[in-house]
Amino acid sequence: MLREYFPCTNEGASLYNGFLPRKNLFCIIYEINGSPAQTMEEINGFLEANGYAKALTEEFNESSVYVKHPVTIAPHGKLNQLVVSIEKDIAAQSQTEFLINELKKFRAERDWDQFHNPKDLSIALSIEANELLEQFLWKKPEDANLEKVAEELADVFAYAFQLADRLQLDVEQILLRKIKHNGEKYPVSKSRGSANKYNEL
Repeated sequence: MLREYFPCTNEGASLYNGFLPRKNLFCIIYEINGSPAQTMEEINGFLEANGYAKALTEEFNESSVYVKHPVTIAPHGKLNQLVVSIEKDIAAQSQTEFLINELKKFRAERDWDQFHNPKDLSIALSIEANELLEQFLWKKPEDANLEKVAEELADVFAYAFQLADRLQLDVEQILLRKIKHNGEKYPVSKSRGSANKYNEL
């Protein structure tokens, strides 16, 4: 998805084909090889693949500018190119942020925000984790119903993400910090192939 470009192109994207920090835009250049209509077909393929509405090609020609918020398509000077720009504020900075925003939108539409305090989110998370465990009860791990496991795991993620957001914790940041901390507690030289706790290595 397009949203995945934003964190990885922040550095080194001096002009196009990346995120422009000062302008809050993601930009990508298309060479006009053949007719502008053919190039617009390529652009529409890109837009559609990333969840944006296709541009109306009949509203666009080589010298015009197409705007349908948050997408703008415009000629690039005299270089026989088209530039597609998308406002960063519309796309999340990461896939995690996008998922959290989708969860918040779902919650807001149902006026459930009033129920989602840290305590109740934590309780809900624990309940869903236990429902996930139930899928493996009295079975070999490989005999669990994968579809049901996925459904319960999605609930666990949903409440965990909403709890982190409610507490203003950055999911990616706290997870990376925890991985680093665990790496110090469980050095490869001591923990490789061992299920022992760090104080028993």
